[in-house]
Amino acid sequence: MKWERFETRARGKWVLAGEHAVLRGVSAIAIPHPEFSLRLSFVPEPGLPLQVSPVSAQTVVDEILQSVRDEEQAEDRTFTLPEGWLEIDSTIPIGAGLGSSAALCVAIARWLAKNLRIETAQAIYEFATRLEHRFHGRSSGMDVAVINADEPISFSMKGQKPLGIRTLPKFTFHDTEVRARTSDCVAQVVQLREKDPAQAMRLDEAMGEASRLAMEGLIRYNHASEGASGAAALELVARAMREAQKCYYSWDLVPVEAREIEAKLLAEGALAVKLTGAGGGGMLVALWA
Repeated sequence: MKWERFETRARGKWVLAGEHAVLRGVSAIAIPHPEFSLRLSFVPEPGLPLQVSPVSAQTVVDEILQSVRDEEQAEDRTFTLPEGWLEIDSTIPIGAGLGSSAALCVAIARWLAKNLRIETAQAIYEFATRLEHRFHGRSSGMDVAVINADEPISFSMKGQKPLGIRTLPKFTFHDTEVRARTSDCVAQVVQLREKDPAQAMRLDEAMGEASRLAMEGLIRYNHASEGASGAAALELVARAMREAQKCYYSWDLVPVEAREIEAKLLAEGALAVKLTGAGGGGMLVALWA
């Protein structure tokens, strides 16, 4: 097994609609982030135990590699640990709902793919999803899917579909500077389902409708980004975002800081504003004419 020089870049992601409800069969609209990304580069040096930069990532990478070696040995396959220098440079904010852990898993999966005889994008997606389970328990796989595809997708637990979109409306991103654990936000939504199943079902249906409107609006905008048809497409996207944000309010996942920023952006002329990700903080996304 020979380790070779390698480099890859994985963009962060954000979700236009479908959060939480995606775990129960609803489709979500996920998009690569235009600003934040992670770069992974490896330079082999035989005889040198793997050195990871930043040092804070050493333990995580070592644990992932050890788990991979254990899995390979369990299948009577040989996996030689890499030797040399691994550099990870990420601008993706951690805990902001922008896929920082998924981007790392996709980058590592691409790096290991050749030596693990992983040859297709689907196989890389499946491998990266297994790696991400280490961070969030059993994840939906949505973050990994959109980061690995590197284009807007419609994602459900049954599969994913590229939307073929090249032109997006103007979105801006605003950090609430509040962080919440994804698992805690998921647990809060689950508690609501147990307390009021009927309301929980209505919210899932509303989020599903938001995803449908978002996809229709994006596709229309991609075909006609100017003129009356473009304005109509923008209104569909805006409606989707408003409906999705109502769900966050009903789940009690919009902190005071997010509400204040949302009000400010709307006063400045944003067509719609919503949280993206699990909620409880993280990033707000605003849509503009």
